[in-house]
Amino acid sequence: MSTSFSSHPSPNADRSASGASGAQPAGADADATPDHDKVIALLAHALDPEQLRAAQALAARKLLREDGTVYPADGCAITLSVLMQGAGFDVPDLFWALDVPAMLLARGWAEVTPGSQRAGDIGSTCRAERHHGEDHVYLVLRAVNEDEMIVVDNQAASPHFRWASGQGGKTPTTMFYRAPDPTA
Repeated sequence: MSTSFSSHPSPNADRSASGASGAQPAGADADATPDHDKVIALLAHALDPEQLRAAQALAARKLLREDGTVYPADGCAITLSVLMQGAGFDVPDLFWALDVPAMLLARGWAEVTPGSQRAGDIGSTCRAERHHGEDHVYLVLRAVNEDEMIVVDNQAASPHFRWASGQGGKTPTTMFYRAPDPTA
């Protein structure tokens, strides 16, 4: 399955997580495909260098248009939004990392403590209140071990290493979020 990224916002996109839950069953969109099943497409998009570049370029345009911020600064939430949209998730354009966990929880995603993350999980460094410069979200492509991962986000043009503990001067991850498994 190949979905290309468009510069046109999703017709259902708004600037808050409130439009994300709708009347759909937890973890599914209007097409009734469970989020768990869309994670495979999400990982494929993030691993494809052309799709990742296209998603980051679209995220940069959306971020600049939203509030004049020049990408990659403050672009993690919109990068994740665009990647998810490209993989078939009906999610809004989000511009604050702190809004991503609420949107995922509203879709029925489960919280997963650091150390138990796996490919397809969304990592978050967010706490209860915004901490500009510290809040961050990213997609886990591969868990190397309980701490080390390969991720994609706005901080590099290709997959790169990140540690849940914050090693390397990064903010430690507070929680991971996992799509609900409809067979569980």
